[in-house]
Amino acid sequence: MVQETQDQLQRQDKILPLPRSTRDFDFFYKGLDDGKLLVQKCDDCGTIRNPPTPMCPHCLSLKWKAIECEGSGTLHSFTVHHHPPLPSFEVPHGIVLVDMREGFRLLGSLRQGDIPKIEIGMLLKAEIIRRGDVATFQFRAASPIETGDGRQQ
Repeated sequence: MVQETQDQLQRQDKILPLPRSTRDFDFFYKGLDDGKLLVQKCDDCGTIRNPPTPMCPHCLSLKWKAIECEGSGTLHSFTVHHHPPLPSFEVPHGIVLVDMREGFRLLGSLRQGDIPKIEIGMLLKAEIIRRGDVATFQFRAASPIETGDGRQQ
């Protein structure tokens, strides 16, 4: 699932903003640093939740564990940001909402080169990338073979 890449994120002429963590998100960023895409799963009812929260919205349990995601899914929705330009980001900048195979939705950036072929229902794969010393992720177009999905693109 994890593919480390420098891609266009680590450019000498741009300083990219770093993700900010809280106690609820610390496990997520630690997982990215270890090359894993993690989400919370409730210990009591099994609900997978994203974004991370201290309490399960279904059973109100405070017990949870981090589970590793496969990282693939289908595009549910997207927007392409053109203006105003965001400091340190290329425009256009693709922002996607992905229905992950594990049954939750994840918001993220789309790799710059995949913006021209963006289409609802397309297969996407998360990849771990680095912004200097900080790990984060982005989505890229994927093939049915990569995602284990038998549908044709």
